[in-house]
Amino acid sequence: MENLRVGALARQAGVSPRTVRYYESLGLLPPAPRSPNGYRSFPPEDLDRIRFIQRAKALGLTLAEIKHLLAVAEKGHCLLTQAELRDILERKIAACTERIQALTAFRAVLEAAIQRLATASDAQLGSPQSCDCCAAFAPDCPCIPEAPARAA
Repeated sequence: MENLRVGALARQAGVSPRTVRYYESLGLLPPAPRSPNGYRSFPPEDLDRIRFIQRAKALGLTLAEIKHLLAVAEKGHCLLTQAELRDILERKIAACTERIQALTAFRAVLEAAIQRLATASDAQLGSPQSCDCCAAFAPDCPCIPEAPARAA
């Protein structure tokens, strides 16, 4: 297979030409040699490299993590690449678990606020014509109940 211009490489990889150039600018792709007329001329191996990048992105890796993983993979030792990927994925799982816990706690805060609104009497809330506390931004306004403090 002969070298590919940026558009052909992008098409075959399922990305935009801008993405190919961006990956090259970040060092995810080695600098492509230029043809005599100035076009980038990518070797066919870069197609596999972009596909590797896309698979890593699908796992949620950042471009910085992918760059690191590419450097490990370039050494040609699959076991090292797999071990490094496992470490990255374990950190991602831990971060997901923390985020899920934070979101679950926040959901409870929102549900508690809805419950306070549902149990407030009409007298507390007032009618749209008689409610002066919202316009004054009163701290005890029952229209927007104070949420319990969120865990850090």
